[in-house]
Amino acid sequence: MFNQSPYSAEQEEQRLEALYSYDILGDGLEHELDNLVKLAAQIANVPIAYVSFVDRDSVILKSAVGVEAEHRKLPKAVTICQYTMMADHIFLMPDVTQEPELSSHPLVNSDAHIRFYASAPLKDSEGFALGCLCLLDVQPRNLNEHQLEALSTLAVQVVAQLALKRKNAQLEAQTKRFDEFVDIFTVSPEIHCILDRNGAILFINDAVTSLLQYTVEETIGQSMWNYCLREDVDRTVYAIEDGLRSGEKQFSIDFRLVSKYNQVKWMGWNMVAKDNRWYCYGRDITESKKVENELTKLSFVASKVNNGVVINDANNNAIWVNDAFEKITGFTLEEVKGKPLGDLICGPETDWSLIEKARQLTQQKQSFTVDILAYRKDKQPIWLSIYNTVVLDDEGKVETEVEIIIDITEKKKAEEELQVLSLVASKTNTGVTISNEKGEITWINDALEGLIGYSLAELSGKMLGDVLSTPDTDKELILKSRKKANNKQAYTIEVLAHKKDGTPIWLSVANTPIINVNGQLERQVELIYDITQRKQVEREMVEAREQALQLSEAKEMFLSVMSHEIRTPLNAVIGMTHLLLENEPKDSQIDDLNILKFSGENLLNIINDILDFTKIETGNLQLEALPFDLHTLCVDIVNSLQVAAGKKGNQLLLTYDDKIPEQLLGDKTRLYQIVMNLLGNAIKFTDHGKVEFTLKLKQQTSNEALIYFEVSDNGIGIPKEKQSYIFETFTQARTDISRKYGGTGLGLAITKKLIKLYQSEIEVQSVEGKGTVFCFEISFKLLGQPEKAQVPAALPSLFTGKRILVVDDNEVNILIAKRFLSKWGLDIDFASNGEEAIRKIMDNVYDLVFMDIRMPGIDGFDTTRIVREIPGAYYKNLPIIALTASTLHNENMKFRDCGMNGHVLKPFNPEEIKQVLHNFLKK
Repeated sequence: MFNQSPYSAEQEEQRLEALYSYDILGDGLEHELDNLVKLAAQIANVPIAYVSFVDRDSVILKSAVGVEAEHRKLPKAVTICQYTMMADHIFLMPDVTQEPELSSHPLVNSDAHIRFYASAPLKDSEGFALGCLCLLDVQPRNLNEHQLEALSTLAVQVVAQLALKRKNAQLEAQTKRFDEFVDIFTVSPEIHCILDRNGAILFINDAVTSLLQYTVEETIGQSMWNYCLREDVDRTVYAIEDGLRSGEKQFSIDFRLVSKYNQVKWMGWNMVAKDNRWYCYGRDITESKKVENELTKLSFVASKVNNGVVINDANNNAIWVNDAFEKITGFTLEEVKGKPLGDLICGPETDWSLIEKARQLTQQKQSFTVDILAYRKDKQPIWLSIYNTVVLDDEGKVETEVEIIIDITEKKKAEEELQVLSLVASKTNTGVTISNEKGEITWINDALEGLIGYSLAELSGKMLGDVLSTPDTDKELILKSRKKANNKQAYTIEVLAHKKDGTPIWLSVANTPIINVNGQLERQVELIYDITQRKQVEREMVEAREQALQLSEAKEMFLSVMSHEIRTPLNAVIGMTHLLLENEPKDSQIDDLNILKFSGENLLNIINDILDFTKIETGNLQLEALPFDLHTLCVDIVNSLQVAAGKKGNQLLLTYDDKIPEQLLGDKTRLYQIVMNLLGNAIKFTDHGKVEFTLKLKQQTSNEALIYFEVSDNGIGIPKEKQSYIFETFTQARTDISRKYGGTGLGLAITKKLIKLYQSEIEVQSVEGKGTVFCFEISFKLLGQPEKAQVPAALPSLFTGKRILVVDDNEVNILIAKRFLSKWGLDIDFASNGEEAIRKIMDNVYDLVFMDIRMPGIDGFDTTRIVREIPGAYYKNLPIIALTASTLHNENMKFRDCGMNGHVLKPFNPEEIKQVLHNFLKK
């Protein structure tokens, strides 16, 4: 222990970094630990005590009792603190001379003659060793349990004192930085403030005085909006709320503040929302806003340059045109100069009266706007919108005219098309609206008015969503739709609205944006349908589905409860029967026990039929796809039925096609059930005859094989008129069959449904008194490589000494399990509920747990889940097998979800339990 460093070089650097973070090696920690060290010396009754911190090359002693000042810094090599600080507990050496590794150590051979040494390691919250709380004496001694506990407690307090010191230092540094930030904010020429979520000012710097003439005291607690220009409040609040709804937390926004002396200043704000607070700073941008306004005016003029511009003299003759005019009309400046513009652009269909009226307005010194059909130089018709502005001289006479020419040919075409569209829309039964680029209604058809009851006059200039919304309308959906329209995106929504008379109505709205040649949104067209009836049907379908799900869940719960309640006593009956037959009963008892065993298993088969049929009906039965040997399965089935066939005097034969692949993928259990039902029926209804089971390979591909199955007999047969419903539930071919032969009438119904799960159908051919043939075909997936069968290990060597915990609240089940498992050499322990099981699993080590599912208090699922959540590999890997009387599919999923490794169905067969033990204990 005292010969080599417990840390690697990298780990040692990390430890030293942790030690230095406490700033305790210098003069920073002289007296804080004195009382703790003195208390340690008094409790242990020793003359020497100190706290040691292990540095890179030396050991520093702090708050030392019985140690001279010159000895409070020691070379690391002569100390053992560097080793004992790594321990997880107190290092105690009553007599150091008895320790071989320390007999020659300087600690023993020095003038101090140390004989007793004890140290408690000092480790911080990250697990790094910092040093030790040490006790020394020149006489051998020992510490009792209370002294050791007190020493451990004092060591914890030392580490807590160190952490407190570091925390205080960090807080002082943070406070200093905070004060510096406050100083920066205070002298900043920009306004810095903190608002609560409602806009109340919690903090503001002195810049509020220089910019707005308010003192800090006057503004604290006041609402920011009290100082905001009234017309900016709604715009600003809306922008912030809209951003918050979109998930934004940071805003850059401009709005105006009013100073104490009613001076308006534009402020540019940056605002950040965090923890119900707004952190804001604003700067004065009043001058930049003035420049911006001037630029806006100039940009308006510049935007007109893209259109034609004509300047006329006082006599209405053109003196200048721009390039855009030439592109629009084809006329150059030389061609129009000195001529009236109207004379050049008129044509056969030009409305000359509009030109005359415009010239009269000019003579009257009035500006005008006119839309006119004109003609280009190449005689092509063109629609022009002309904006005329009269410029007067100092005497009030017309000096010049400025005309802005805009080509509106496409707009006129769109209007004409719109008129045609309006004519069509007015005749359709679908509601139609036409809105401007803002979504404000300009036209609706008669069908929409009849649908919602509002006229065009009532809707004109309004947004349809605002008029028709109800408290239950999805307004968020409407806002998102409007954003799409503004982005020139089409959309279709379904929304709850109301008619003018208040009647609720579901509407389907399909919006199409109309884009002009410049790519701008010009108008919107909406087609509106009444889908109230469809919504009603959808709602009824949802309600019906929910009711069906509730009924299905109730049915499943009933099955689970009934399965548990019926199988639990059957477990006792069948289990005790197995035990009695294995305990060498008297010869006179064997027949009685066999009858009891047969009756119990027959009752179990009837219950299984009912439960399996119901599982199929509720859709809870699913086929597995596992490798199996079809030939072995068929041989086992036929051999198991030979005794029953012999009792009836029947000959039972198997005809198997050797071309059938050896290994297939399928549900062996359900196939076994199908064949057993058909062969069992054939034997039951045949006396002194022949029953034959035939399998043939019908077709094979690279990955599938189609197998033909046939069960034939020469028994009593089925009347032709009865063959159509023998597969119905609880049905027999004749009324006396159930009384004479037994059975529930479910066997063929289950068989038919199981074969349907294989995507196949069963067929029957029968002649009354001559026999019956049942046949069907199933397609199986092929297995790539045959799997080798595993040979179970001998039970004594596998089971002997293994410890098993059985958790079950039923005393009979516990008794049966004890009888079975004890015979196989297993060490058995029992728990009657979940709490007891958890306690025993934590206090003991088991090789496997059998866990009952339904128990009072914590059930088996929750018990397993709790065990799996306990830290440690043992709790994660302990095999836990469910003991269940339920066969519902969703419970199979719950087994896996809670961490169980498998399940055994009650009543359980001893061989099945033995196989489960073999599978898990062999690991």
